[in-house]
Amino acid sequence: MVQPASIRGAEAFSAAVPVSIDAARDALVAVCGRFNLEANCRSDTFNGAIETRDFGLFDAAIVATEVQAIWRNAEMIRKDPAKHLFLIYQQSGESLICQGETRTRLLPGSFHLVDSAFPSEFRYTGGLTRKISVHLPREETLRRLGLTGIGGLPIDPADPLSTALEAVLARIVTADPPAMTKLSDTLVELLATYVRCRQLEVPSLDGRVTERLSRARALIEAKAAQAEYGVDELCRDMSMSRRSLQRLFAAVGETVTEVLQEARLTRARRSLLATPERNVAEIALDAGYNDLSHFHRSFRARFGHAPGALRKGSRAQ
Repeated sequence: MVQPASIRGAEAFSAAVPVSIDAARDALVAVCGRFNLEANCRSDTFNGAIETRDFGLFDAAIVATEVQAIWRNAEMIRKDPAKHLFLIYQQSGESLICQGETRTRLLPGSFHLVDSAFPSEFRYTGGLTRKISVHLPREETLRRLGLTGIGGLPIDPADPLSTALEAVLARIVTADPPAMTKLSDTLVELLATYVRCRQLEVPSLDGRVTERLSRARALIEAKAAQAEYGVDELCRDMSMSRRSLQRLFAAVGETVTEVLQEARLTRARRSLLATPERNVAEIALDAGYNDLSHFHRSFRARFGHAPGALRKGSRAQ
């Protein structure tokens, strides 16, 4: 697999330097939660580096190691409750991820979804490896992925959606903050699309379909705040018939209406948290809702509480 240039070069990340096992373990725990590691030949030091990156809606860790193994067992999980799913991208080197009955060998350009609520182990065959570990909030991500994400999930590197994930990740690494937020949401949505294809046992989408879906989602994201924007307007912008557009989204188990509503509710939720000085009616209008009662019903059905309750909860934290 040919990697995008923006994530191919190690020069984009911190250089690996000699580090003690204890210091590396402390840094790993601080960034990723409770894990342990073992250096090659049981040495007290190894070459490595770890750094955190803001990826918009979530954080990521760039981890370079020259070790024998990194693992997380049941005792560690009891002391450190699982808060994340880790979308692992193998940037360089090779590794073997073991979680449950799954054994996945990662080559450069490969992805694997790791569930921090289950024991896992990363095994290495020697040499420096570098991973990008995208820390996805567990509860929210499983809501979008469904039960298939529980316990981890290998991503088929031959699937076109894996290539799409890689391309979006490459853009996130170099994007400015506003674009980064949109791209990070796209990354999770692509992952969810991959999961839906597996659940439906449908053939993977070809490149043209993936491109059309990405374009349709981008249009929805850009225009969802317009209350009058709907299926007919999207058909016009996509130069597609209503039936063809419905088939496009049905291929991944969705409808245009569902995706539009999700975009509007997500926009409203972010605004509620980011701009506490604005009232709920203003935010609902800016998110594409002309009917405040409809907004309240939809928001409660989607998130399990009223818009005002979300603000009260965030202030209490």
